[in-house]
Amino acid sequence: MDKSIRCVLAAATALAAVLALTPAQADALDDIRASGKVRIGIPNINPYGYVDGDGKVTGQAPELTRAFFADMGVDQVEPVVTEWGALIGGLMAGRFDIIATGMLIQPERCRQIAFGNPEYRIVSAFAVRKGNPKALTSYQAVAANGEARIGMLTGAGDIRYAELAGVPAGRRVLFPDFTAALAGLQAGRVDAVVASTVTIRNALARLGDPQLEYAELTEQPRGEDGNPVVSYGGMGFRKQDEPLREAWNQWLAAQLQSGRATQIMEPFGFGSESLPPPDVTADQVCKETK
Repeated sequence: MDKSIRCVLAAATALAAVLALTPAQADALDDIRASGKVRIGIPNINPYGYVDGDGKVTGQAPELTRAFFADMGVDQVEPVVTEWGALIGGLMAGRFDIIATGMLIQPERCRQIAFGNPEYRIVSAFAVRKGNPKALTSYQAVAANGEARIGMLTGAGDIRYAELAGVPAGRRVLFPDFTAALAGLQAGRVDAVVASTVTIRNALARLGDPQLEYAELTEQPRGEDGNPVVSYGGMGFRKQDEPLREAWNQWLAAQLQSGRATQIMEPFGFGSESLPPPDVTADQVCKETK
């Protein structure tokens, strides 16, 4: 069967499942459908969720969100741009309806919000100055070098991974967004900036600074249990919006199976190798990473 036909059939199946919800279950979608508009919280980080040069909200998560709500009959997507560390607070305060930036599913976040099932899985990398003069290829290497400073985003899970690796707080430098973090690296405020492989590669390609380069990690960050972390990204929902989350999960499962989700995400660097195993759920990731 042609891939485009499979995508259409999958979308129709997911839509039918959502429309079959009882009135009580459908309440979480009522306000959005009635207004014809959904507000999404984004941190303006390419490729996850950002506003492009033409003023359009785009990225891996917004484009998935746009496709979902289009299938639900909602065509207007209104971005609310906020700093990374304010996303969860903004969601809980009702400033927007969904965190649409592929936020990593992590235990402290699971205690505050509910996640949609994973859209992708990632590993971490560093951006460093040319030649990587301090040989920083792991959190452990940063911890071992008493002069090495690592940059990360305020509220990011990387903060905890650095702490677990033994990087002192004084050498963990926080930035409000990734643009500021790379500027800090250029200015010598930090010796490395950590993010996902996709984020680092895309940002360095856009910046085009020959004095900065990509550094693959020889060892991935370790979690509370001491094992290397495999990170999964998903949409963020308020816990009381369970029907909306369930509708999203039904739709996402169909798009991942048909290949439509990959078609949507691939232009932003998320190919088939980034897809999560089909049986991994957000609830499982929340429990397993505690």
